[in-house]
Amino acid sequence: MFIAFCFIALFIAWIWIDYFRMIDIYERESPVYFIITFILGAASVSIVLLIELLLKGSSFNLNGAFINDFLYCVIRIGAVEEFAKFIPFLIVYKLFRKEINEPIDYFVYLAISALGFSAAENVIYFNNHGAGLIIIRSILATLGHIFDTSLIAFGFIIYKYKTPRHPFFSFLIFFLLAAIAHGFYDFWLIFEGSGGAGILVTIIYFFFTISIFATILNNALNNSTFFSYKKVIDSKMIAAKMLIYYLIILFVQMLLMAIQVGPLTAVQGTFSSLVMTGFIVVVAVVRLSRFKLIKGRWSRIKIELPFKINLLNSNGNPTFNIRIKGDSFNEVHVNAFYEEYFMLFPFSKKNSDMEFYYPAYIERKLFLYNDETYYLARIFDPENTNCCQYRLLRPKTINVTMKRDKYPYVAVLNFDAVPDFEDQTNKFSDFVFETWAYLKPLKES
Repeated sequence: MFIAFCFIALFIAWIWIDYFRMIDIYERESPVYFIITFILGAASVSIVLLIELLLKGSSFNLNGAFINDFLYCVIRIGAVEEFAKFIPFLIVYKLFRKEINEPIDYFVYLAISALGFSAAENVIYFNNHGAGLIIIRSILATLGHIFDTSLIAFGFIIYKYKTPRHPFFSFLIFFLLAAIAHGFYDFWLIFEGSGGAGILVTIIYFFFTISIFATILNNALNNSTFFSYKKVIDSKMIAAKMLIYYLIILFVQMLLMAIQVGPLTAVQGTFSSLVMTGFIVVVAVVRLSRFKLIKGRWSRIKIELPFKINLLNSNGNPTFNIRIKGDSFNEVHVNAFYEEYFMLFPFSKKNSDMEFYYPAYIERKLFLYNDETYYLARIFDPENTNCCQYRLLRPKTINVTMKRDKYPYVAVLNFDAVPDFEDQTNKFSDFVFETWAYLKPLKES
């Protein structure tokens, strides 16, 4: 069973390594450096064990007092483990500094160190407490380790790319934040006085960290040294792949539990795990797949839940639905035409100025009111390609957005009457709607 636990711990780590590979779109890293960092991260558990050995016999221990136990979690757990996870990154940074050349790299390498640490820790927990912990630790503990260490990475990014002064002070502040975040998470699981409320506080806290993590990752991507509007993140592909990964974990947990405690108990335990963690996994995966890539943008970090619960619909009638935050529109299909020639076909020739298909070329990407995405396109006269007119194309984002699941629909907008069409206060209603159309590659026309 120990070997099986090792494999599932490695698979859990792979899920999030693959996640970082998918969002690191501007300059991908060599897997060799990932492997080195991961191995060093796993080995860093020995640093914690060594420090615990040195502090054995210390009077500073858990005693059931609120303040004492909180400080213990921050100092003896949070600070020690964050220090251990930082050491592998420091080694890799010193040896392969040229590889860490954009903001997201700081997150990636520190996250992989944290994943190595988490994988080693998961094996210990699974071996000591059984397979029933697999799914819950695969999301809460694993992603918690990544988030805590990412705060240190954010300190490096602020120093290197935003406010280049007082490097040691910046590192110290964010290291303390990481230790406090780590300690706060552990405290509510450890403190005996929290009772049954401890796990609830931990889950709510976890949701807040997801929002913070999504924002600082987005900031890192927006300020990449290699930023290009030609590249976007395929949010639907990432979310689907991650959810499949987690279904595999759930299935493996059931199999291992069946071996340990019997099939009936395994099915019951897996169902309980699904009820408890299903919503957490979906929210975390979907929110962390949604990014708004705007060059040079630093978004303000908000302390908020990653989802919104609506109790009333647009007509004011009672309802209940949950909307996960972040831009839900997957722009990968429209963005494939960015800085490319293509054919623009009218959705319907009725009530349209577009009687035929037109050659077109997208020149620029604009973000107007509420950061809605528009594309500035040159539309050529099919009988005289030297003659063209400019239009804004706004992707269709609701209901049916693609023709035959291949060609994206856009609204064609005339902005001749708008004094400054680039003004970020402009709304869809400020332009003259001409027609719905769809985009098709030249080679398929």
